[in-house]
Amino acid sequence: MIGLRGDPETARLINRALVLRRLKSEDSHSRSALSRQLSLSKVTISQIVADLIAEGLIEETGEGSAKSTGGRKPILLRLSAASRLVIGLDIGLTNTVVALASLKGERLVQLRVPTNAKHDVESILAQVDELVRVTLEKGNIPRDRIVGVGISIGGLIESQNGYIMFSPDFGWKDVPFRSLIEQRLNLPTILDNCTRVMAFGEKWQEESRDAENIFYINLGYGIGSAIIMHRRIYNNNSEFGHIKITNKDVLCDCGKKGCLEAVASGHAIERIADAIIQKKTVDAHYTAKDVAELASAGNEVARQIFRDASRYLGRAISIVATLFNPDRVVIAGGIACARELIEEPLMEEYNATTMDVIKKSTQVTFSSFGIDAGIIGANSLALNRYIFHEEAAIAASPG
Repeated sequence: MIGLRGDPETARLINRALVLRRLKSEDSHSRSALSRQLSLSKVTISQIVADLIAEGLIEETGEGSAKSTGGRKPILLRLSAASRLVIGLDIGLTNTVVALASLKGERLVQLRVPTNAKHDVESILAQVDELVRVTLEKGNIPRDRIVGVGISIGGLIESQNGYIMFSPDFGWKDVPFRSLIEQRLNLPTILDNCTRVMAFGEKWQEESRDAENIFYINLGYGIGSAIIMHRRIYNNNSEFGHIKITNKDVLCDCGKKGCLEAVASGHAIERIADAIIQKKTVDAHYTAKDVAELASAGNEVARQIFRDASRYLGRAISIVATLFNPDRVVIAGGIACARELIEEPLMEEYNATTMDVIKKSTQVTFSSFGIDAGIIGANSLALNRYIFHEEAAIAASPG
């Protein structure tokens, strides 16, 4: 990792980001260690550290061990984790999650509530405003310690300006959501598509620190995807759920037939279960969670529904791996929580349809974040944007 020199202000921002990134990933460092590891002069490091201490972002924690050759003991530095905080919001069609997080990404307060059933923009804005107020009260946190808000929400989103072009979940079109939130909360806000946010959280929290290229799958009511290339989020749309995966006459919500989402999503599992598993009453409806519980309890029809969905998913992942050959494919989302039902048939199909050379270089894994992937990503997005500027650190670093 090499510090950048050149334009003074650009260099200052990038070198600051490099220092914070290093302190985020490891508990403590001395000034001399940072100077050595980042290839920056001791004078430069001393100035950056002084600025960060003045901002309250890092603190001195005492003396480290002296070198074997003797000399003064170094003063160790670490993030002042609770000095500045961010708020994350994961806004879903069914539930909304809000969390207060420290500089280390630790969630100090978290609330999960049903999303306002009206689903119109004004109702969602009012709910967000109230959730933030309650969260700050529960944490006994003054608003001036909050540096920013990160939001995860489904839909086609222009992340640069926080504009929701279309949200099929909520039926919204052309909504300047970021500016509306900022007017409500009086806090700087960043938002992005839910799957890109989840993927960002996976990478930023260093669950996949050794992977440079990642294909991320959000397996939930629908099927979303995101791409990380050279450790950066690829901001164009990735519609993995709409790969044509079968010739069956199955209509997808997108209007096409045979899409992966039409046969392997939570919505598809529910539709198939309603059609073929006997119900207690005519009007009863199976949720994907119901079907997973039946399958786990030994219901063979429910187990077959998950096996079929998983095989389609394995086949689609094989296509992506063959075309993209990422270091890692990460499977996340609510349906992915049923890993014990999904993994074996998925990997059987993936291994049967994928070239050996691809299988050796692309690892297929499940996220460890479970249903919290969205809120972890939202907090991470805010921390990166308003504190760490990690894109700058990545741009300056070859590794």
